[in-house]
Amino acid sequence: MHLQEQQDFHPESEKKSLIIYYDEKKPLFQELDKKLNGKLKELGGERYKTVATLGLIEAPSVHILPKDTFQSAKKQEKAFRKAVGDLENDALLLVDTFPADSVKEVMEQTLMAAYRFERFKPTTKDENGEKNIHYTAQEADKKAIDRGIIIGEAVNNTRDLVNTPYNHLNAEKLAEYAKKFEQYDHVKLDILEKEDCEKLGMGAFLAVNAGSKDPLKLIHLEYEGAQGETDKTGLVGKGIMYDTGGYSLKSVTGMPSMKMDMGGAATVLGAFEAIVRSGIKKNVSVTIAATDNKIGDDAHVPDDIITSAAGKTIEIISTDAEGRLTLADALWYAQKKNARRLIDVATLTGAVVGALGKHHTGAFSNNDDFYAEFKKSACVTKEGVWRLPVCEGHHNDLKSKVADMKNSGGRVGAGASIAGAFLEKFVDEDIPWIHLDIAGTAYESETGAKGTMVRTIAHHLGV
Repeated sequence: MHLQEQQDFHPESEKKSLIIYYDEKKPLFQELDKKLNGKLKELGGERYKTVATLGLIEAPSVHILPKDTFQSAKKQEKAFRKAVGDLENDALLLVDTFPADSVKEVMEQTLMAAYRFERFKPTTKDENGEKNIHYTAQEADKKAIDRGIIIGEAVNNTRDLVNTPYNHLNAEKLAEYAKKFEQYDHVKLDILEKEDCEKLGMGAFLAVNAGSKDPLKLIHLEYEGAQGETDKTGLVGKGIMYDTGGYSLKSVTGMPSMKMDMGGAATVLGAFEAIVRSGIKKNVSVTIAATDNKIGDDAHVPDDIITSAAGKTIEIISTDAEGRLTLADALWYAQKKNARRLIDVATLTGAVVGALGKHHTGAFSNNDDFYAEFKKSACVTKEGVWRLPVCEGHHNDLKSKVADMKNSGGRVGAGASIAGAFLEKFVDEDIPWIHLDIAGTAYESETGAKGTMVRTIAHHLGV
């Protein structure tokens, strides 16, 4: 669904349902309340309400978001979901009834609330039809509206990627998806094949792909919004298109939903979409090592020792700790391509879910100032982020007797921090780095992909 602009609004003749915010001081709210004989003010604005207009105006109903809508992420999501979910016909969003500083969020939340993944339910989609939402805004900030729409659409495109099953979205098709960004100014795309990765010595990435019949793809996008400057932020996403666990096979209950294991890749692509469509004056790259982790004759097994592109040898303890292997080579490549700051995003560990549940993304960083700036953006977008430690002890848990390191700490606690420690070994000491483990926040079994961290990363980079 797309939000469509409507130039004019006439209360006495508008036939669409209306979506408004409860603010008695807004002239548009007052005008509507007068025509409805004071019904709106009678509600008090403490709860979400739908008012039937009973012929007093042409619009059949008015959906009113409460005063506390923007107090928290939960209240915000709930209010917009109810407003959009309750629609029985087309609607008109009256942006000028909302707080001036919330306009960007209003557009984002409306689009996100309207999201449905019905690509493989054509019959249901035809039966229900698609409700259209228009908006009108005479006083609201046009730039905020445009940015909100761009970000909302980027989040929903991210959700589409994560929700699409493996038989419709493998590494090759993800690379094809990345080609759409070439239409934007200052964007360059490189797609590296297996032979290219072999020449670069990407033994970690290649090992994960070794059992698959589908070819791997290393996807690298560059956006030079600040031409002439060398400063660049590198976004690195885990692109495991489907994770079986390899020979460390997942259980019958653990494997369903593993199409979401490329959620990190989808997230950085969503953030990149928001960045290039907004045309910000920043230089940003995206690096994704895309493959599945299937079992085959040539698949890597526990006890194997592989060599990463950085030259570090890795003893394989678990083939189900595969995402960090692909990220190791992707992080190396992003730095090789002159990224001077790094943010990697990955559905990396079940341990982070045990530590933080499904309401906070686990964050790890080697630079306090870099993380503090990122945290400010998370507070603005109301996306929960909680910093977890990476210390010398976690690095010690990765020590191997036969290689530079192990790929897993085995059956010890702090699995999310140990995974973060593994990735930190592939980040140069002078490069500020943040690792976001979205294993608990990227996907819900009942509702599907959430598009977590797209908005925060985009805000952090100036969108």
